[in-house]
Amino acid sequence: MVDVHCVVLVHNEPDAFRGLEEMLHEQQIRTHHAHHCAAARRMLSEAGPVDVVLTDVKLVDGTWEDIIRLVRKTARQVPVIVMSRVASMKLYLDTQDGGAADFIVPPMAPRDLAHVLASAMHRKLPVRKSDAPTRRTIHP
Repeated sequence: MVDVHCVVLVHNEPDAFRGLEEMLHEQQIRTHHAHHCAAARRMLSEAGPVDVVLTDVKLVDGTWEDIIRLVRKTARQVPVIVMSRVASMKLYLDTQDGGAADFIVPPMAPRDLAHVLASAMHRKLPVRKSDAPTRRTIHP
């Protein structure tokens, strides 16, 4: 069991996140939805405890980078996981340099999702680009 209780899903494509949301609910994890950056800002300032933010790469009013900046501006130490339907080494490295806790490409098995969430919880503060390690390991 993952020690995650609440995940904020930031996306503008509900169908893409439906399967992910079902897996989270099966693991007894609550979800909140924000369909754009402005809604995510409100949610992070008003919602109760949030353990992880999972964001799509592109949003109606911004990108994953805007979500990471938004999280950094709040007092919360919440890891951000970026999700994309397209596997790209450049995008993966950009998200890691930009402070994302992880980068995932669906579909994922429930066990793999649980592992990603648990790993993200160990990395509470987003890392700034200057603090990012220079060596990268990509896990299959």
